[in-house]
Amino acid sequence: MENAFPPKWPGKLLRLFINKDYLEEIEGDLEEVFFDDVEHLSLKKAKLHYTLGVFKLFRLSLIKNLKWIYKIGLIITIMRTIKLAFRNLLKFKTHSGINLIGLSLGLAVGGLILLYVMDELAFDNFHEKGDRVYKVVTASEGGMETNAWPIGYKLRTEFPEVESVLYVKNFPSTAKLNHKDKRYDQTIFYASQEFFDLFTFDLTTKGNRENVLTAPYTVAITKSVEDTYFDGDALGKTLTLADTLDFEITGVIENPPSNSHIQFDVLVSFPTIEKLQWWSYTEGWGNFNARNYLLLKEGIDPSVFQVKIKNLYDENIGDWLDEMGVSFSTELIPLKDVYLNETYYNGFGPKGSKKRVNTVTWIAIFLLILACINYVNLSTARSSYRAKEVGMKKVVGSSRTSIVAQFMTESFLLTSIAFIVGLLLMYGSLPFFNNLMDKEYSVVSFLSLKFITGIVLLIIAVTIGSGFYPAWIISSLNPLHALSGKLGQTFQGLSLRKILITFQFFISSGLVIATFIVISQIDYMRTQDLGFEKEQVLIINATDAPSGSSRDVLRGQLQSISGVHAVSHTNALPGRPGWLGQWAYPEKEGGEQVDTEYMAIDENYAEVLGLQFLAGRNFDVERPSELEAGLIINETCVRAMGWNTPENAIGKEIVSPSQRPAGTVIGVVKDYHGLGLQDIIWPQAMDYRSYSYGKYFAIRYSSEQTYDLIKRIESAWDDVYGDYEFDYFFLDEDFDRQYREENQLAKVLTIFAVIILIVSSIGLFGLISFVALSRTKEVGIRKTMGASIGQIIVILSKEFMLLVLIGNLLVIPLVWHYGNEWLNDFAFHTSINPMIFAITMLITVLIAFITVSVQTYKTAKMNPVRALRYE
Repeated sequence: MENAFPPKWPGKLLRLFINKDYLEEIEGDLEEVFFDDVEHLSLKKAKLHYTLGVFKLFRLSLIKNLKWIYKIGLIITIMRTIKLAFRNLLKFKTHSGINLIGLSLGLAVGGLILLYVMDELAFDNFHEKGDRVYKVVTASEGGMETNAWPIGYKLRTEFPEVESVLYVKNFPSTAKLNHKDKRYDQTIFYASQEFFDLFTFDLTTKGNRENVLTAPYTVAITKSVEDTYFDGDALGKTLTLADTLDFEITGVIENPPSNSHIQFDVLVSFPTIEKLQWWSYTEGWGNFNARNYLLLKEGIDPSVFQVKIKNLYDENIGDWLDEMGVSFSTELIPLKDVYLNETYYNGFGPKGSKKRVNTVTWIAIFLLILACINYVNLSTARSSYRAKEVGMKKVVGSSRTSIVAQFMTESFLLTSIAFIVGLLLMYGSLPFFNNLMDKEYSVVSFLSLKFITGIVLLIIAVTIGSGFYPAWIISSLNPLHALSGKLGQTFQGLSLRKILITFQFFISSGLVIATFIVISQIDYMRTQDLGFEKEQVLIINATDAPSGSSRDVLRGQLQSISGVHAVSHTNALPGRPGWLGQWAYPEKEGGEQVDTEYMAIDENYAEVLGLQFLAGRNFDVERPSELEAGLIINETCVRAMGWNTPENAIGKEIVSPSQRPAGTVIGVVKDYHGLGLQDIIWPQAMDYRSYSYGKYFAIRYSSEQTYDLIKRIESAWDDVYGDYEFDYFFLDEDFDRQYREENQLAKVLTIFAVIILIVSSIGLFGLISFVALSRTKEVGIRKTMGASIGQIIVILSKEFMLLVLIGNLLVIPLVWHYGNEWLNDFAFHTSINPMIFAITMLITVLIAFITVSVQTYKTAKMNPVRALRYE
């Protein structure tokens, strides 16, 4: 046993704990050294295995302890890194505070816009078969979301690629839900039984998907309707619609999610239509009021199928379309694109705007970029102060990786603190943001997994975007260069900061100019002569009230009220058009088909709205023949019919396949903007329909006591239609709602332009503070040579003013191009005034000059002796 532990054994034992496979290599040596005195082989093997087992257990125990030691060491290192990061953040309080403000604003705005964008893009993504569901639309010059009735039937019966086709149609808008002798507004649609095949609107435990909407006079209602009117127990009960129609409730549906483009309260079975009116799926090619969705079979390429069905109209009624001079084709819109589609209206619920989503997304991106630029600028500006720190770290052996980690930790720490502040800002501004974007977000919205994931990715992106470049540049210096503190003179330091400052004000100025352009267009639309008088016109919405002689009674009572000058009964108003797209032809001229807006009015319509007659006359109750067959048209209709002048149009006839409009022209009125300045002025044709088509009573009044007038009007309404709700509005306010999207865009741009200017200005303020400090000796020398404070301010600030000016000049061509593109979307628009660029330039330069001057004034005011001694 003397040679039990020769010199080579310590090394072998060490390797034993490092490499478990080494046990097999030394098994023979162990047997020879420790067990050569054992005579029996079995006993020798037993002892050998026992010894090896002890070695293995000891090795595992040691490795486990080493892992814990490593983890503790890693935690200590991380804690030390965070401590150093905190120390550096506190050491440069101004720098940290400026970055904190910028990053907090950026993350708050970014978080809110992330919430909004995720919500907008999530519409209709909950349907299980959504990737195979498409909305069928009719492509034409204007684009229609509705189809001719036979389109759905053709798709269902002639194309094997189609698994299912859904028919959906609006229930009459005048029909109300009746409950306990009261009428309630609910969103009601006709829907065929395929509704539940295509869409994932779950039934509650009440109802069977196979039986819902299959029989006439049956309905499915939402859970909210059940709870409101039936105390949570509606299945099998009767629901009354339109005063006299009774329906059996065969299903209760969970309330549609808010991110569904289809919003409804009641679904009426489609077979009900067959009982209520003449019906045929195979006829009615000229009746465009059916909406269809289809479900493609698995594996069908929608682009190939789109080509196959495109010419359905030409294949079935091509000759008739050629005769009419129109062209239609069938198109498919993926379900996920219906809500944000810019071309086709959504008749079943809310409609989003892809342009608005893109606009706010880019604003958030730019704001976060500017906040990151502030961080980069300030970090590189103070690099000379940190260069010695980096040099010392490298001298004592720190690696570049550890230095980068230190700087990135500072960036992450500051970003995390900024997020906490930003979260408080998000919470505080949530009501305002909801009002701005027409949403109903709550604190719960912040807790969704998608939002949290997005925020985490946002924090990581901001951390990398703001911290990586300064960390990489500063850590790349060799120790001698770092200790010399010359980073500020390199391209990465000085020149990059100039580029970034220019970019900051490029973005800021661009957003300010865009805001001015939007505001100028809104002001243009509000101040233009609309061709009618919208002030002091009160409208009663009588859509739900019965027609007939009772309306004549109401009009008589309204006209007797003091302060009321005229009362008109009509089916359309400025901002609420009549029947758009009605086909009409100049019978005697053989002209081409004209898409018109048909309106049903009475003899007082022109007086109430202040319309100006250019030729002919108004409807006159003393001329019955003209009331029966007369038409009043506008200037645009005269030109579209090819009659050249208003005088030439008098006595001409207009015909229409639908008989609306049709008759002899007795008067021509001056064009007026019935659809706002975003849209063209349609060719209008108005005939006399006293009460059969009317929806509204338009009242021209002059009274300073508007409240008292409304009370008297309401009293007259109650005398005639006491069972129906009195619903009124003012024409000027209702007409201006057409500019709602533009007003919303102006608010968004204004708010974010201010925020971006603040972020840019505080970044500039922080940067000039470092630059002014680094030029302290220069200031002392100049003051010694006789320079005034004003001259020194100009010297220190002129470089920054030049950068701001360059940013303004560079953005002008870009904003000019896209600004004109945006304005061209309006049928009537202003032009971009060059003064907008001059005013923007003046504002941004002035803000930058004030920001720079405040800081440079402190440096310029310093005692020259103290400045010369500054190191």
